[in-house]
This record gives sequence, structure tokens and C-alpha cells, in this order.
Amino acid sequence: MRVLAVDTTGAHGSVAVVEGGELEGLIGVRERSPRHAEVLLPTIDYLLRSLSLKLEEIDGFAVAVGPGSFTGLRIGIAAVEGLSFATGKPAAGVSALEATAFRFRYLDGLVVSLIEAYRGEIYGAAYRARAAVLHLEVEPSCTSAARFLDSLPEAPALVAGTGLLRHRAVVEIHAPDAFLADPSFFIGEEVARLGKAKIEAGDAAPLGSLAPLYIRSTEAERNRADESRLV
Repeated sequence: MRVLAVDTTGAHGSVAVVEGGELEGLIGVRERSPRHAEVLLPTIDYLLRSLSLKLEEIDGFAVAVGPGSFTGLRIGIAAVEGLSFATGKPAAGVSALEATAFRFRYLDGLVVSLIEAYRGEIYGAAYRARAAVLHLEVEPSCTSAARFLDSLPEAPALVAGTGLLRHRAVVEIHAPDAFLADPSFFIGEEVARLGKAKIEAGDAAPLGSLAPLYIRSTEAERNRADESRLV
């Protein structure tokens, strides 16, 4: 099965194609500020042409559904649902936190994913890596890095993700024995592999049902909550 995957969860994005167990191609786009609406579809087109592939040769699609930029999530999901509808091929949504941890699945221990959430917070989740398989150990949440790490059932073996860029010093204090991996800017390959596994297991999303994994409320939701408290 050949799967095309999209990640638009942050300022940096990526598009990847995986066929069988092999990565056929990956393009990472690194920007100061997100421009996914402008560059995503041209990037997909360029990658397919570089691989001498037609869209009809893609057997399925995968997209990182979050957590991350609210606008970025909507752009990535809309693009993948459009491609799925146009080709009649299945699509699957993948957690960006799981994709961040997935490249470390060969470890034996607790793998923590931290994704930058701004406002002094991170999106965090913890996975048990055993025999090259990840099992969700701590549900995703949005909080401070210190609070999340202190809530873990045991010390992590490894911490990964873009949350390390701003919160590395905090992680070094609260998880002093953990290996700190280089931040994962481009997780398109991992999204493709996880999405491929879901599709092959019959866990594709029904058309139009892909939903963002927000974890934290949107600005509009927070404003409505503030207004309700003032009434």
C-alpha cells in the first residue's frame, strides 16, 4: 500500500509518501510563520512529480490531526479529505504526539512527546515502547512542562518533540535522567506509517469525519467562556 501523508500542525510542515515499508519521498517546509494554505497543495504536487507518481497511484492518505495550530489543522484535514473524496481512497487521522514518539518505538521504556503550545504550555503525552510498538500510557493534555512531567507514573527514558525548544531547561530539571532527542520538525514519514497501519487495520475515517485533536480550547471558545462569566 502506498500512502501520502500531510503534517500541518505547526509552523513547519511536511509531506511524505510511504510504500510498503519504505519511505519513497519526504519534503519538509520550514517557515518563520505558517503558510500552509499557500504551499501545501503545490508541495504535494511537486513531491508526486519528483517521484514520477500520479495521484491515482496513491492508495490512501494520512494527516496529522493535532494537537497544534488550529488553522494549520483545518488546512491539512481539508486537503486530505478533498484528496480522499476526489480519488475515492481511504484516509486516516494520526496524533502528532504519537507520530513524534513513533520514531523511538524501538526503545524499551516510557517515551514522552512534548509539542510547543505557547502561552508557557506544552501538549504532552507518554507512550510505553515495547517490541517496536507504542502503547498510550498517559493521555494527551495541555499544561506546563513541569506539571506534565511531574504527573508521570515513572521517569521517562526519552523526551522528544518541539516542546524541547522552549522548555529544555525545565525538562532537564524534572526528567534529569531522560535522553533528550533533537526536536522533530518533520514528522510526515511517521504520520504516513501510522496512517498506513490504521487503514490496513480497517480503521480509516469515514469520508468527512476527520476531526482536529485540539486538546486546548480555541480562542473563540475561551472568549465565550470569559463573556459567560461576566454575565
